[in-house]
Amino acid sequence: MHLNDLIYYLEVLIAFEAMIFIHEGGHYLACKFYKVDVEEFALGFGNLLWSRKWKGTLFSIRAFPLGGFCKPKGGDLSGQSVEEIYAKPAEPGDFLFASWWKRVVIFLAGPGMNFVSGFLILVAVLMIGEKVYFERPVLGFVPPESLAYDCGFKKGDLLLKVDGKPIQDLSGDLDGTYAKLVKDPSASALFTVERGSKTLQIPLKGDVHPKKFGFGLYSSAPAVIGDVPLGTPAWKAGIRPGDKILSVDGRKVSDWLELSYVIKSGTNDHLELQVDRNGKDYPVSITRIYNGDDHVIGIQPQPSDKFTVTRMSFFQAVPEAGLRTYYFCKKYLEVIWKLVTLKMNLKDNVGGAVTIFRTLYQKAAQGIEEFLKTVISISFILGLMNLLPLGIVDGGQIILCLFEAVKRKPLSIKFQNVYQIAGFTLVGCLMLYAVGMDVWNWVMENVHRQIP
Repeated sequence: MHLNDLIYYLEVLIAFEAMIFIHEGGHYLACKFYKVDVEEFALGFGNLLWSRKWKGTLFSIRAFPLGGFCKPKGGDLSGQSVEEIYAKPAEPGDFLFASWWKRVVIFLAGPGMNFVSGFLILVAVLMIGEKVYFERPVLGFVPPESLAYDCGFKKGDLLLKVDGKPIQDLSGDLDGTYAKLVKDPSASALFTVERGSKTLQIPLKGDVHPKKFGFGLYSSAPAVIGDVPLGTPAWKAGIRPGDKILSVDGRKVSDWLELSYVIKSGTNDHLELQVDRNGKDYPVSITRIYNGDDHVIGIQPQPSDKFTVTRMSFFQAVPEAGLRTYYFCKKYLEVIWKLVTLKMNLKDNVGGAVTIFRTLYQKAAQGIEEFLKTVISISFILGLMNLLPLGIVDGGQIILCLFEAVKRKPLSIKFQNVYQIAGFTLVGCLMLYAVGMDVWNWVMENVHRQIP
């Protein structure tokens, strides 16, 4: 093992345990604020490796690092049975002695701290600086079913101006134009375009909303792989960063956008690719999956070689981080809903702790910015997953507290027991399924790899 590999593994372990510590720390701080005694605060599960008692709480580190718990007196956030919790009347310092709304705050504090920590890391990233890549204003493939295609734009067009303003970055310089056209379908934007030896004036107008491929103005980029997320069909088939896609189902692809268009717009999920690696061609068979938005194989383009590092002030970074947090959570909840309603395949879109660890390792190797952005995403996901209405996670316990508020007394032990067992069974099955998929994906990577 190289020194860099060891450093990446340490980064991953520290980041994962930090997220657990922050979550359980939220529960702990809320308990102390409402004078609820905490019996144990643990990182990990299983055999005790280290412990120390401080102010009535046993702080411990346990052998299995994938988790942790905060155990308040007289009520256990880590899954103690209902019978044990209600075995004796609550007394001052017990969890159940606290009023229902204080218990709701204690349950919310764990996921809340995941959101807060992710938000603060995002603010820090925006203030320290993030890479913003320039896109040359030379059009690549213009996909049919896009507004640009309908308006007459062609591959190779050099976009000089929009409404009289020079265009240097195809992405950033058109943000205002796109926002105007999305808001008002009757609006238009006039582009000055160089096509060969001619200079043309082409208006971009029409309703972009029904267009499957949106505006369709994309920079020319080679069909070379920049990143391949773990567990995707492309990763299992052996495709890796640096590979070049030559054709899909016999159709040669000239650039990244044509590659993306052919993969997403085809009617057949089974695809035959021709892949170039280091000057040698390989045939690769891949079955695309649905990720909630499109049919994909799990590849990302190489970023532009031109970029700038943008830094925001604190007062700029806070609202920007807030918007990004909102849109990420909204998107993730939409994915959960599609999984629940079977609009997405659970097998192709679920991973467990092993996948999280491997993804963090992959991002650590790509640099600190990518690693921190992945930590931010996982922090938000951890917060959202703990708010689901399942019996043994925070969201399920909050529901019981709300029922108690309406009835003015706790629900029956029998009902709570069934609710907790059902939640434990469902979460346990999901965790086993996720771990099983982790193992299965690892096996498939080694069995189905088509490029040595």
